[in-house]
Amino acid sequence: MRIDQLGPWLHEHGAAPQPVLLSAQFDAYLSTLAWTGSGIDWRSLPHHSLALEGVSDDEVVQWARQTPVAMHDHVLVIDSATEPGVLCRFEDAMRNFELLSNRPELYVCGADLVDSDVQPAFHRFIERRSFAILNAPV
Repeated sequence: MRIDQLGPWLHEHGAAPQPVLLSAQFDAYLSTLAWTGSGIDWRSLPHHSLALEGVSDDEVVQWARQTPVAMHDHVLVIDSATEPGVLCRFEDAMRNFELLSNRPELYVCGADLVDSDVQPAFHRFIERRSFAILNAPV
């Protein structure tokens, strides 16, 4: 995650960097799933997909609202197991994938704040693959 370049966006959106430990834990969960190439093997998982070519931010938000991630007001966004992630509001993440990460793969999971503690829901997640498609389990 490009935390050093996101300062103004983080402040404007009430978002916050998160410890690398959370990124590593999310990555560890994702690693329990079947993989093919550089992403999750969705052939064996019931899922929803959205091709991103020509799709507006509003369409991304509408699609994401139909996924289990939408059960959470906040999300944890990571693009590496070895770098801090970002905690932000659900809709802010859905509208700002490109700003948050310039890497082809990005992962978002639902998160709740309980007494200011981040409680991630790793099993409710969205994968952005190759800048081209979003996938989420149903």
